[in-house]
Amino acid sequence: MNKRYVSFSLAGGRYCIPVDQVLQILRLENLMEIPKAPPYVEGVVNLRGDIIPVVGLRQRLEIQREDRREPDPRKRRIIIVRVGTRSYGLDVDEVREIVEIDDSSVATDATTVLGVRAEFVTGIARRDDSMYILLDLPRVFSAGRDLSAQLPGQS
Repeated sequence: MNKRYVSFSLAGGRYCIPVDQVLQILRLENLMEIPKAPPYVEGVVNLRGDIIPVVGLRQRLEIQREDRREPDPRKRRIIIVRVGTRSYGLDVDEVREIVEIDDSSVATDATTVLGVRAEFVTGIARRDDSMYILLDLPRVFSAGRDLSAQLPGQS
């Protein structure tokens, strides 16, 4: 069965999240930094009166320094997602496209992916000549401890 995903670039890799979790895609602007926030929280944005914490996926996924490539600031975006009852922003290098991926093309037995924490990955998909890392957003925001309690604007 085909599922639709929003694909984006991060440190030279291609990642996907389910399109049904995406609320909006914004330019990276009007980001307000928050003192004493966890290191992976870039700040917050005001989206029509809602304060949305913005998570730096590079830091959250623990992408190693040697894997980092400086993104083009004109292409950086914030993907606003809904996880459970909460909204978050994901700071990504570039939003690529909407892709349809067949479940049969997803390898779920990948236990490690270079430079990405394996518990955040649901699988790796091949489509045409490209490979995509499929992220599990609920795990990104809850792995190891209840991160939502630490994020600003998420009471």
